[in-house]
Amino acid sequence: MPPSRRPRIDPIVRVRTGCWACRRRKKKCDEAKPICGGCVRNKLTCQWPSAVPGGSKTTNASASGSVDGNDPQHRPPVQEDAPPQAATPSSQRETSSSIDSRSTSPSSSEILRNTSPEDTSLERAITPLTPTGFPQPPSIPNVQELGSSTTMTVGNMLPRNMSMFPGHGPDSYQLLSHYLATTADCMANGSTPVNPFLVQIVPLAFSSDLLLQLVLTQSAAHRAFRSRKESDEVAQRHYTKALQLFRKGVTEFIDGKESNPLMLTVGALVMCFTETAKGDMNGTIFDHLTAANSLLIRLLAQSDTAVPKDLKDFVIEYYTYTAAVSMISIDARVSTQLLLDFELEQRARQLLQSDYVGNLCGCWLELLLLIPCIFDLGRQWLMHDDQPAMPTADDVAMFGSLQVQIMRWAPYNSVTPEVFLAGRIFQQAMLLYLYTSLGAFSRTENGMYQGMIVTAITDAMSYLDQLSATVRINSGLCWPIAVVGSCLSSAEHQESLRRRLTTMVNTFGLGNMQRTLLLLEHMWEMPLDEAGPWNICRAMQRKQIWISFA
Repeated sequence: MPPSRRPRIDPIVRVRTGCWACRRRKKKCDEAKPICGGCVRNKLTCQWPSAVPGGSKTTNASASGSVDGNDPQHRPPVQEDAPPQAATPSSQRETSSSIDSRSTSPSSSEILRNTSPEDTSLERAITPLTPTGFPQPPSIPNVQELGSSTTMTVGNMLPRNMSMFPGHGPDSYQLLSHYLATTADCMANGSTPVNPFLVQIVPLAFSSDLLLQLVLTQSAAHRAFRSRKESDEVAQRHYTKALQLFRKGVTEFIDGKESNPLMLTVGALVMCFTETAKGDMNGTIFDHLTAANSLLIRLLAQSDTAVPKDLKDFVIEYYTYTAAVSMISIDARVSTQLLLDFELEQRARQLLQSDYVGNLCGCWLELLLLIPCIFDLGRQWLMHDDQPAMPTADDVAMFGSLQVQIMRWAPYNSVTPEVFLAGRIFQQAMLLYLYTSLGAFSRTENGMYQGMIVTAITDAMSYLDQLSATVRINSGLCWPIAVVGSCLSSAEHQESLRRRLTTMVNTFGLGNMQRTLLLLEHMWEMPLDEAGPWNICRAMQRKQIWISFA
């Protein structure tokens, strides 16, 4: 039988200095801070009491050396002799909450110097990285404040500075959300299952401060118009910043400081659609198109390895669509400007070889490429409208060739019924654009093309009646609606288009839809011989409304 243990007579003397780990292990601590030698040898977390012996309160400090004097749970003071409790999920949450309640934060170098490699606390796990790679304390609400709050929003719970969003305020999160959920959906017409405004534009935006700002600006403009806020402070602020960044980027590109035209080209096109979303009436979109033209030519000179083919195809479609439908806003009597030059037209024609269907041009890219040809034909004739004359043989030959190309065109069999109907609507609008290209000659009561004009109007209105005004394909129909509407003399047909455009505005919230209706209201007040698509530009001049139908 082992001898009985001699009872201890003297009191236990516990050293009141040293770290908690050495006290708990009953080892002598060399008191080296922030990590003592014993903890280094045994790979332990070295923790120190935050107050000198005899203090009234003590709060544990982690190996990072941070000291939190505010206990979010208002726990009773811990006696300094009591070692720290093992880490539990609740204590970890208290630790992360106390991080935010500090009045001052340690510097990045202090955090790296004072943190043990074995520290796996939640504080390090949730700390986001800044671009320099140093962790910064996140802005997490105090637990007590969350518990006493009557309302709680996502914005209150998120850190104010996400690593992917440096330098952006809390409104940027809302704008990005609006773009992803609404703006991108309204911009694309739904012709394809993949939305390029998401899969192409968004990844680029997160690799470029300029493009990210432009995307947020487009979202802000769209949100402001949907809310009917003509003077939205957030939209104005983002628009001003976007213009400043874009001009700076163009200047650097001209000076040779920036050699990659991709971001600037896409940026110029995004700016075009920002004007579409906000319903600009000052013709600003034409400035963006001019900038995009020269940038796109340089971009297309790069190989597919530098610019992915899918992205390049989308950019070509993007510019072709916008440039083609914007030409109707140019007065052919005084301008010879062709927004779609030969080289870019040839690039777009290469897409036709693969039966290209896009989220801007649908299946009617071939029709859009005929617009510059019709514009050139009408320009030659309208320049002599003050002296009536019969068309020349060359005019008649060109007219017949274009008519055949338009009439033999047919939508692809693979497209959806909505895209098919939209293609037919574009076809009839193209015929109207061609039939009225010879000016007064085709608009006389007994003119040789008057019957064809009436037939095209009837067919176009029939197709429009079959297509709901709320389906996504309508986002790309402002141009054919404007062309058809400019030729209408029937009050019933005018009212039908008026209701349709009103529904489209309420559904999609795009400013160019409302401006299209505003312009048609002016057109319907004009005499019939002054109407038609070739006089849309004159109505703009009279009313000082400069818009694009993109």
